[in-house]
Amino acid sequence: MAVAVTAGVVLSSCGKEENVYNPDMVYETAFTKYETSFIQQYGPIDPNETWDFSKRGSTLAGAVQTRGKKSSNYLDDWRGDQSYGYVWHYSDKSGETEPMPENEVNDLFNNHWANTILPAITAAREIEWNPSGSVIFRELATTRTDGSSNKYFAIGIDDGEYNLYLRMSSPDNGKGAKRGTTGDQHASSLDFSKIPSNAIWYACATTAQNKNKIEINASDFPLTYFKEVTVTINNKAYTFWCFKCDPSDAGTYADMVLWVQKVPNVPSMTECKRFMVEDLGDAYDKDFNDVVFDVATFSDGRKVCYVRALGGTLDVTIHIGNEKWTKSSKYNKKQMYNTEGTIDYDANLAEFEVPSWNGMNTSISVDVETQDGSYYGVPFPDPGNVPCITACRDGKQWRKERSQIPSTEWFTLPNE
Repeated sequence: MAVAVTAGVVLSSCGKEENVYNPDMVYETAFTKYETSFIQQYGPIDPNETWDFSKRGSTLAGAVQTRGKKSSNYLDDWRGDQSYGYVWHYSDKSGETEPMPENEVNDLFNNHWANTILPAITAAREIEWNPSGSVIFRELATTRTDGSSNKYFAIGIDDGEYNLYLRMSSPDNGKGAKRGTTGDQHASSLDFSKIPSNAIWYACATTAQNKNKIEINASDFPLTYFKEVTVTINNKAYTFWCFKCDPSDAGTYADMVLWVQKVPNVPSMTECKRFMVEDLGDAYDKDFNDVVFDVATFSDGRKVCYVRALGGTLDVTIHIGNEKWTKSSKYNKKQMYNTEGTIDYDANLAEFEVPSWNGMNTSISVDVETQDGSYYGVPFPDPGNVPCITACRDGKQWRKERSQIPSTEWFTLPNE
């Protein structure tokens, strides 16, 4: 991986807290040291390895192939960190306005559920489940009528590679109704256009008590029908999606009820890659969090870069096609962002449009400023070369500071 640099360029130690400034270390020396360490840790590299894991697994010698179909009984919660681009969260931290205020959800459940919403669900007819477009939703209610023990209700997909689900717990006493209780108390949006056409939708009930996973075989519980109910409350029209998740329950389609707002004509994200960067300062680091950014393409033709993490204490410039963004334009170049403590994997540290992005990894590079003000370039690697940049699916979680990627987890998705 030949890179043109200015003679005498010096590096710092990856911009981490344990920086060691070595005036004698030029780029070539640093890369040679890093290359040797990389191969020692991860093994020989397949000459055809492209370092693009966004759609397939690693070909590192001895690497476990974990990007194929997962076990059907591992279902990742789409309200958790494993959104994989299907879901966008709305919360105060992102600066976006809540489209479905929490107090309004509470009012619907506490004051209008029994007398207005539930009778409307009972009277509504079943319709075929064939979702399209985009929606924003909040969990409204879950109910049981058979008096059985507490269960979890779930709807979700098995798309042959990843599994996503939304889970709600039933009343603790096994009878009656309760307000939806799926973790985060903010609305989420779901873009159905991103879900593969071969995905199997399911609706199920389980007694599993692990709130992060529900162990079922999704194909045994196909989601074929649901109810869509619209009622007017306080001169405002509300739409609810209602699901029957437990065939043994004698009740109506009220195992899981979501308050839904349809979002017409919203451009969908057609592709998104996450790029993770090592800046070469420390050959033994390999946490690939010095720069983390996503590049997304939308159905309306827009192309946008979202900066997620900045794990160095030197200035960096991201180059994507003809566009670029520099850390010091918005942040203190000497500070690390979103790589320590509690990491927000949906953080948007910065965003900028990249109309010249051609989808080619070779148009990606990062310039790093050294302590003496010189710069060296970190390009996307040629096939078969040791990488300083890799491309992953956008659900890939980066590691915390000084936490090497284990050889058995080389750029797999979380929980695989």
